[in-house]
Amino acid sequence: VIESINVGEIPFRKFDNFAIKKSRNTKKNFQLISPDLATCSKCILDINNPEDKRRYLYPFTNCTNCGPRFTIIDKLPYDRPNTTMKIFAQCEDCKKEYNSPKNRRFHAQPIACNNCGPALSIVDKNGKNIKTGNPISLACEKIMQGNIIGIKSLGGFQLACNAASDAAVKKLRKRKQRPFKPFAVMLQNIETIKKYYKVTDQEIKSLSSAKAPIVLIKKYDFDFLSKYVSFYNKYEGIMLPYTPIHHLLFRYLDIPLIMTSGNVSEEPIASKNKEAIEKLNKICDYFLIHDRDIYSRYDDSVIKVFDGKEMLVRRARGYSPYPVKLKKDIKDKTILALGAQEKNTFCIYKKNYSIVSQHLGDLDSLESNIFFEETLNIYRNLFNIEDIDVLALDKHPGYNSTKFAKTFENGAKKHSFQHHKAHIASVIAENGIKEDLLGFSWDGTGYGDDGKIWGSEIFLVKENSYRRIGHLTEKYIPGGEISIKKPYRMALGYLYKYFKLKNCSKGFSDFIYDTFGFYKDIIKEIELYTIASQAESGYNSPVTTSMGRFFDSISSMLNLTHVNSFEGEAAIHLEMAANTKINYSYNTFIADMENIQIDDFIILEQIIKDLKNRVPSDIISAKFHNTLVEAIVKISKIIRDNHGIKNIALSGGVFQNNLLLKKCFYFLRKEGFSVFSNFKVPVNDGGISLGQAYLASYYL
Repeated sequence: VIESINVGEIPFRKFDNFAIKKSRNTKKNFQLISPDLATCSKCILDINNPEDKRRYLYPFTNCTNCGPRFTIIDKLPYDRPNTTMKIFAQCEDCKKEYNSPKNRRFHAQPIACNNCGPALSIVDKNGKNIKTGNPISLACEKIMQGNIIGIKSLGGFQLACNAASDAAVKKLRKRKQRPFKPFAVMLQNIETIKKYYKVTDQEIKSLSSAKAPIVLIKKYDFDFLSKYVSFYNKYEGIMLPYTPIHHLLFRYLDIPLIMTSGNVSEEPIASKNKEAIEKLNKICDYFLIHDRDIYSRYDDSVIKVFDGKEMLVRRARGYSPYPVKLKKDIKDKTILALGAQEKNTFCIYKKNYSIVSQHLGDLDSLESNIFFEETLNIYRNLFNIEDIDVLALDKHPGYNSTKFAKTFENGAKKHSFQHHKAHIASVIAENGIKEDLLGFSWDGTGYGDDGKIWGSEIFLVKENSYRRIGHLTEKYIPGGEISIKKPYRMALGYLYKYFKLKNCSKGFSDFIYDTFGFYKDIIKEIELYTIASQAESGYNSPVTTSMGRFFDSISSMLNLTHVNSFEGEAAIHLEMAANTKINYSYNTFIADMENIQIDDFIILEQIIKDLKNRVPSDIISAKFHNTLVEAIVKISKIIRDNHGIKNIALSGGVFQNNLLLKKCFYFLRKEGFSVFSNFKVPVNDGGISLGQAYLASYYL
């Protein structure tokens, strides 16, 4: 990436050759580091060329233009002795290539060949070596037999199986305890993707790029993959082979492959051979392993193409640790932002670079917190970050990222920032917005300035002042966190308030079971009354304005998802159920223009009326989405009339919803607004750390 070009004249000097001299160690030298890059076309030709004896079928072929970078670097400068390749002594042929400026492997630090580099082997689930002259060919045989293979890839282990086989995919789901969350699929080449999907030019460009992310592509009616890969989801996560190992797999296979992260639930991706065999042997039947260590582990990146450009859903391989360049230069100061509890990333802000870490996952387990600290230490070491001037953290006192700040003893000033303000700040930071704006920060939950659980916040932003001017009406979350896992509880909390407002002649259980018969199989009467009691008294039930919980509730009321097996499942199911041809909506009531409240109970009343009239769920879902779009547009127009603001920022996990985001962009632009969201960092909590770092820059 060429960031700038400076031209100047120097006195004439004659040179006889070109060479890269040995690196010199310098203290406090800040240097950017390249992410790992997908295998280039020339190296693919090498591994398929029988005449190239050293690299034919060699699974670790790379050159200066491709291969591992970040995952193998121990420390700077980026020289072979400072990488995990240091244990592999170069053969004479590799040395010649490495030292020749005319060779495309000139100073390619991971350079290797069949004669001197890392080697593959295949072992059973207990780690016992299986003798074979071709581990990849044997692994492919095992996949065709319906087995699950653990593959040591660039940033850690992946789990692979036949994506066209119902039996294989169901087995993987059962063993990984992942009942419904979609799996990513690797296809052989771009021609195969074009055969089964209508891909745009930008999607092709992203799939084929050196970053090689998973791209969310709209599905069509083909019996190409097992229905258990992604169920009702309208999008498939598709990627191309990005390492020589992947390319060599497809020499022996003509099937799509599930290629998902090699980890057990709630833990980081496994990266070491022994670790993988110990932790994944109840999932995998065999392991395809090698002897090149992974120093920094990271998952595959996930993107979608929105508004004609890449929008990151999960920022990892290929993107991190490349920085998001900001307009604001903080010069020699350093800010460390610690991110959120879920979908955690941290951010190091130095000069005008914000270095957002790879996706670290949810900080709910001991292993995840160890991974967080290990990765932070790696970044500080690689980027020569010794002194931290400002430490930025979430306002929630229970977040493990916030708790970590208490143990951080280096004299850094500590500043806490409200979760939803950080979401909007991340949009401002990456887009370089200087003007006033109106920000909609909609997600599941975030600790509010008033100690309540926020989640549908509307901010008027002027000169770094974030004034909360609106949200959904407040209600209880019955039983607290359990209702996040079980959306039916939140739905019944809503329905209890409806029941009370309507003064129904029936008892609450009769009202529920008569109107929503499916709840008879979901919830027993005793739990029903417990939820009603919590919704009435607020006992153990925090007050919330969460938009995510509103989505969850409607999903349950439409008998779509009642229990979340993964974060956001109910809301995703609601989006996927929507009939995109429906353009009408429910009436909205927005109260008090100085303290805007979107009355979700008025929307709920109309939904219940539709349900009683047996209106199909796809129409109700569409009307629900359209109603929220109309509310955003209506509020934006009111604020523009009162304050002259034309810039709108949309951030928070709810705006991962393609239908909602697409319609918001379209109708807001139609009304003359400039609309912004997150593209370079995720719109979900993976982008929070960037917003925190940006807000902290005002405290230097």
